[in-house]
Amino acid sequence: MWSSKDLSRLSFFGPVGSNRTTMQLQYINLILAIETASSIRGAAVILGKSQPAVSKALRQAEADLGVAIFERGPRGVVPTRHGQVVLRRAHVIKDEMRRLQDEMSQLRGELTGDLTVIVSPLTATRLIPPVMRRFRTRFPAVHVQVNAGNAPSAFRPLREGQCDIVIGPAPQADEANGLTVTRLFRAPISVITGRNSRYAAARSLEELKDADWLLIGPRDRRPVFAQHFAAMGIEAPVPLTTSDSVIALLSMIEDSDLCATFPTPSIKGLEARWRISKIALDEEIKPLPIAISTASLRPLTPAAQFFHDCMCNAAGQLDGVLRP
Repeated sequence: MWSSKDLSRLSFFGPVGSNRTTMQLQYINLILAIETASSIRGAAVILGKSQPAVSKALRQAEADLGVAIFERGPRGVVPTRHGQVVLRRAHVIKDEMRRLQDEMSQLRGELTGDLTVIVSPLTATRLIPPVMRRFRTRFPAVHVQVNAGNAPSAFRPLREGQCDIVIGPAPQADEANGLTVTRLFRAPISVITGRNSRYAAARSLEELKDADWLLIGPRDRRPVFAQHFAAMGIEAPVPLTTSDSVIALLSMIEDSDLCATFPTPSIKGLEARWRISKIALDEEIKPLPIAISTASLRPLTPAAQFFHDCMCNAAGQLDGVLRP
């Protein structure tokens, strides 16, 4: 059993009672407030404390850790190199404390809390609506934040505790460290362009080698069409525009010559609302595995687990896709 003194001094870097550096839990909100405000004065306002009290507490936190957390910059205080590490851990700790409170309230039957998920375009358009309807029957008061995102950048906030669940392209082997990954299905992939595009009647990827391509997701994501161009001995086009926003991507494509790969099951509904066309290629683009990913070492709250189960159930009933 820990003593009250032990509980008031939680170690960042080693077990309580060791000779390693420790930091009081009460300083977490302090340093996060300073980060938000970029000033001691602003942090004092956020915390409802006096400026001298905040300055003193910061000095004590830095003394406990043995490093400077902040330094003065041209636009206020900024984290030092060590401070960036401290802040990253502080965010994780605060998020975990919030999850602990959520889990306890949900286990008591209060059914409140917060849930953050990151979803890919296919998930957003075909799965989120039925999942949310079922989720709300069980957790009507839980706030759900749905963000757009794609591999590999979506996995960083998952690992750092900034989101609970990622649903989208399955991580590659070198991206899956620390993640629990459940494959849901394989999504057929097609190429879309503007309705009156000069590429609308193309029948081969080779005819699209000179097209300007857009990419759903971050810049460091490898385009799904790249391996197909390589197999034909053609250098794959490099997308010069990327976006996590489906609306932005479709807005750019309609009535243009731009091309992009897109999940086939979503295209039919989009063609009725956007001036886009699916290109009837003779080649089949390799289906994209879609998965639901969580952090292996972070247990899901009851609400997050129910959302996870709802997503797996909805994915099993989705038409137009291939089973894992």
